[in-house]
Amino acid sequence: MAVKKNETVPGVDVTMIPTAEESIAVGSFVNTLWDQFELSRERAEQLRENREDAYINALREVIKFNKQYRKSVVKLYEQSKKTNKEMVNELMHQLPFGKDEMKDEVEPENEREELKKQVKEVTSQVEKLALTPIKSIFQIIEQVEDNFEKNAESSVAFARERRNAWLQVRKGYVKVARDTHLNLVDRGKSSFKELVKNQ
Repeated sequence: MAVKKNETVPGVDVTMIPTAEESIAVGSFVNTLWDQFELSRERAEQLRENREDAYINALREVIKFNKQYRKSVVKLYEQSKKTNKEMVNELMHQLPFGKDEMKDEVEPENEREELKKQVKEVTSQVEKLALTPIKSIFQIIEQVEDNFEKNAESSVAFARERRNAWLQVRKGYVKVARDTHLNLVDRGKSSFKELVKNQ
């Protein structure tokens, strides 16, 4: 008997079929892509909230500074008023006007005291009239600042509530998109395997 040699058939092509490791790698790539998308969205949301918090804090600090500034202006005015009053009283006691006239004219002491009292009342009323516009402006400014702070806080709170309300909807859309993407990749691999088998 003659021994036949093994001969290879020249017309057969060897095809490689994708293995399970390749499908895991493709699925892992798709999952990584969507995980990165979600992480970047969460980072953007965190940055937005940090900016909003920084804005509210800066607004509060500016309002606090303005209130302290107004208080210092009022204290400065009170101090200057007190100093001016002391200076005028000292000057009135040191000046000799009216003493010679008093010797010639005998005015009753009560009239002089009444006149001083009236002058003090008129002076205090003039000060009140002069201070009324300034005080009212300060009150208006404080009300505007308080309203502005409350409006900013409520606006930020409303924006956060609105974003949180849509968060679950967005997460649902991302999950559906991820699943669809994985499905498309699996279908593409299956179609490619069938195409390779048929050739």
